[in-house]
Amino acid sequence: MKLMRRCLVIAAVTVGMAGCSWFGGDDEPEEIKPNPLPSINQEVKVDVIWSRRVGKGAGDRAVRIRPAIEGGRIFAATADGSVKALTTDTGREIWEVQVKRLYSKEELADAFTKDLDVLTGGVGAGGDIIVVGSASGDIIALNQSDGSFAWKVAASSEVLAAPQIDDGLVFVQTIDGKVTAYDAIDGEQRWVYTMTTPPLTLRGTATPIVEDEVVIAAFANGRVAFLDRERGLAAYDQRVAVSQGSTDLERLVDIDGAMQIIDGRLYVASFQGRVVAIDVASGRMVWAEELSSIAGLGAGFGNVYVARADSQVTAYNADNGREIWNVDALLHRDITSPVTVGSYLVFTDFEGYAHVMAQSDGRFVGRRKIDGNGVKAGVVESGGRLYALTDSGTLAAVEIR
Repeated sequence: MKLMRRCLVIAAVTVGMAGCSWFGGDDEPEEIKPNPLPSINQEVKVDVIWSRRVGKGAGDRAVRIRPAIEGGRIFAATADGSVKALTTDTGREIWEVQVKRLYSKEELADAFTKDLDVLTGGVGAGGDIIVVGSASGDIIALNQSDGSFAWKVAASSEVLAAPQIDDGLVFVQTIDGKVTAYDAIDGEQRWVYTMTTPPLTLRGTATPIVEDEVVIAAFANGRVAFLDRERGLAAYDQRVAVSQGSTDLERLVDIDGAMQIIDGRLYVASFQGRVVAIDVASGRMVWAEELSSIAGLGAGFGNVYVARADSQVTAYNADNGREIWNVDALLHRDITSPVTVGSYLVFTDFEGYAHVMAQSDGRFVGRRKIDGNGVKAGVVESGGRLYALTDSGTLAAVEIR
């Protein structure tokens, strides 16, 4: 049991995937190996347009910092505390900041351990600022124009998800089950919402979604809360998954992956639970299907595409939950949440490959190794171009042609 617990908690986002071991019938660890790459018909080219070094990669496998894009600029941060702003077209550097330099020597000694990660959550962008979360539990805001310091506040615990900025407020979810709203100008706390956290959780947090006047947050107990953005009060919450089993490990139902909103419906998937569609206006469950996911899902062409915990990819009809297709060729390769671009799905894996699939039938149409160290954070899309921050700390711009 000790070995299984270490696999789940320390390698939280690779449960049942590359590198994890499970007890067999004779209580001997059984290594689960990732599938070899399947042969594909390369129908499209996956080109790296430019790549730039941002900083050093993360030591903590749960740290998956995604870049944010706004106004023709991309803001990227790495676990060593490096933050850069670059142009999206050519990757030209606009400014660079080392977060550790924002601390005094005394603060630095108290806040960070020498060999551990500095930044763990981000990047959030909006309202002329960007926001990142530190391993010490600080929320740090920088001005978008030049990277100058805006404000810093202490959160209740560590931040692993990207803060969200909307209309003068910054929304931050911490690993202790709290969602906190801060004033975007000075960081003053406006409200806090707390959800009960189970005794054992996966090491990760879903990124909240701001939709009109509602903040949607998912939690480690398998519930989703719909919060009033101004006061932090829950209009309602909905259970996505129900804990089952006799041990804490068997009862894990965390929601850590990407969620999507399409036409007034929220689509969300949990570990050892379900993928569900929820009507945002009423909180009513529209449909649900059993599965297990850590990375979450993407959406397009009237479907939702779920990256399962074992790295299968399944497409469901967004209206009724009917399965459209399923692909199991990449079992245990620790794939990221699918991102749609044009008629394709794109996601990355633990070996740093970007995989391109057709939304229509799930066939593979392209593949390209972006970084041999892996791309755990996946990709973000803007204007038909994809951007990936690799595990070695390099930001790459990718196009499918």
